[in-house]
Amino acid sequence: MKKTILITGCSSGFGMISAARLSSLGYTVYASMRDLSKKNDLKVELDRRNTSCHMIELDVCNDESIQRSIDTITDKEGKLDILINNAGYGIGGFFEDLSEKEIRDQFETNFFGVQKVTRIALPLMRKTAMKSEDIFSTKIVNVSSAQGRSALPGLGAYGSSKFALEGFSEGLHFELYPFGIEVVLLEPGTFSTKAIDDNSKEAKSGLNAQSPYIEFTNRLKDLHTKILDTRRGVGDPEDVAIIIEKIIKRKKNKLRYLAGAQAKIRVGLRSILPFNWFSKIILKITMGISK
Repeated sequence: MKKTILITGCSSGFGMISAARLSSLGYTVYASMRDLSKKNDLKVELDRRNTSCHMIELDVCNDESIQRSIDTITDKEGKLDILINNAGYGIGGFFEDLSEKEIRDQFETNFFGVQKVTRIALPLMRKTAMKSEDIFSTKIVNVSSAQGRSALPGLGAYGSSKFALEGFSEGLHFELYPFGIEVVLLEPGTFSTKAIDDNSKEAKSGLNAQSPYIEFTNRLKDLHTKILDTRRGVGDPEDVAIIIEKIIKRKKNKLRYLAGAQAKIRVGLRSILPFNWFSKIILKITMGISK
């Protein structure tokens, strides 16, 4: 029987590419997004691969919206084998330049949104796992970030939301083990998606010339512009979709998978170097400071 998959955040990026790829492989995919008027890019990608999927409206910050989506899947499929919590965005800004609302909004989508979708989906997923002949074929894949393992200046709100997601996912990994549901974290580095250009946000106060961090903000913006212009070190989102495909097919996974050379290098250095050495590298590259 074909697996049923729900993916959040499919209007662009990893969600869009994963929905198209998994649909082309024969899975029953429910590709969700907060605003269905933004489904055109997904439709183009599906057409390019000569495939189709179910496109549904789902706002990860709205319980009623999530419940409607799960009810739809329950009525049409009677099961949910795979949940891919992908919806999210990043806001740039140094802590003092970020308002409490900007930080809370970041957490509402990246952390609490994942919890909301997972909480409402779990009853159906537990039933699915109980009926499955293959233990741990029912899976939750939470798309985190290398920022959830190694935080950078100017991205503290985003990084802390991903650190929280990592802790939640690790705890959930143990809690769902007795029910035969596997929890996996996917941690991409920098990839060519709208998350690093069109969908990225900035702290409003960070644009103020009077900010004590304006010099560092401008430096980071210049670095960001160079990344967008050169795409140097920026990965192809198809590679992330391939990893997700392998996670789904694999009988037993690790808890964490890094994606992309940039993520593997940075997190690798963070794990083996004394923090004082590592911080010298980060301060020099990101803020131009010699420690």
